[in-house]
Amino acid sequence: MITSLILSALVIIIDQITKATIYGMNMSLIGDFLWIESTFNKGASFGMMQDGTIFFIIVSIPVIIAMFYVIFSKKYLNKFNKICIGLVLGGTIGNLIDRIFLGGVRDFIYFKSINFAIFNVADIAITIGVIMFIIGLIVQILRKDKKAPEPKVQPPSENSDKLDTLKGIRDELKKKNDDSEGDK
Repeated sequence: MITSLILSALVIIIDQITKATIYGMNMSLIGDFLWIESTFNKGASFGMMQDGTIFFIIVSIPVIIAMFYVIFSKKYLNKFNKICIGLVLGGTIGNLIDRIFLGGVRDFIYFKSINFAIFNVADIAITIGVIMFIIGLIVQILRKDKKAPEPKVQPPSENSDKLDTLKGIRDELKKKNDDSEGDK
């Protein structure tokens, strides 16, 4: 739980610091491959649902509450999955801060040579957290499939007690019969 919260806080801090210091710049970092190119996104990832700021604020709040509940719960997920949720939580809060105070999200990381969508640190954390969570679930499913099925043990019943009694009587009769044949 503590690890998830610390990770979430680190994502929020790094996201907000990079947005405050890097946003507004436009320059090449690695030729035409990686650029800092600032853009203001009022929608979701990849520019979907533009002007959906209010919608995303309303949707984000119950999702954040649910993630906190899962992190604090002792019965739902293992530690690895809670770390994944911590990454997603930090990214969601980082982008929510922008939406509440600025009316949209500050994006600036751009892979120009492949014309990939412009994104930020919060988006990276959300993506990594979701991918790790999915991989973790797949691994759990595969592990369960590899486990040998446990033998089924039937609980004792009245009939099994009667059967045991009958077997005992049969064995005694057989023993007496063997003893009487040995006397002849």
